[in-house]
Amino acid sequence: MSENVDSHGGVASPEVYRRRRIIALLVLVLVLLLGISLVSWLVGRGGDSEPTAATSSTSASAEAFSDFSQRATESATASPSDSESADPSASSDGSESAEPTESASQEPSESAEPTESAEPTEEATPEPTETPAVVAACTPADLQVSLTADRTSYAAGQNPALAVVYTNASDNPCLVTGGVANVDINITSGPAQVFNYAQCHAAPAEDAQVEAGATNTTSLSWDRSLNVLGCGTSAKIQPGHYWATASVNGVNSQPVRIVVTG
Repeated sequence: MSENVDSHGGVASPEVYRRRRIIALLVLVLVLLLGISLVSWLVGRGGDSEPTAATSSTSASAEAFSDFSQRATESATASPSDSESADPSASSDGSESAEPTESASQEPSESAEPTESAEPTEEATPEPTETPAVVAACTPADLQVSLTADRTSYAAGQNPALAVVYTNASDNPCLVTGGVANVDINITSGPAQVFNYAQCHAAPAEDAQVEAGATNTTSLSWDRSLNVLGCGTSAKIQPGHYWATASVNGVNSQPVRIVVTG
């Protein structure tokens, strides 16, 4: 093992050796701190020079455009806060950033104001229309039918003229289906069929409405033909007693006697 020797050629004690090492370590630490301080100072000097250059370039640009006038528009006018935030000299060093300002395009314009919408108009409520009541066909409970002849007897050359009278005795209107075509006269001689008016004379027609309490009259004439043999026959009846019955919508009248003398 080697021994520690002091500056005078003697052997140094361990305590002295320990002190020397501590002093050397302190000196080394001091040198390191001085080096770090020097580097930080140099870096700070370099950072301060950049804003100065930016300021110089900004001033030069501002002088170059000092005669330039921007055309003022309502949406592109810069606010005072924009000019203050654009000045690089407002910050002391590069670490502080400019405060954000509202863009001029975000300022509300007159065109953005809400327009008043037209007030809704009240739609006219359609008045309910009355549905017309359905009129039913006349029944025996509605109609009263009667038949009359212009004479009691007819001589040669005289044709019976008959009148059918029907009255709506109910409180409601009713329909005679087929109109006058549904007004019929049937003539018999005893049990034998002689003449039927609708068989050869009736024609299709529209329904005829009979109001409540109304009375209608239909006049018909018998030419004495014997149409039971066909509508085109020329055969005539013989003198004698005949019975005529009127019918309206299936409602029959009382029989009327017709006397033919010649």
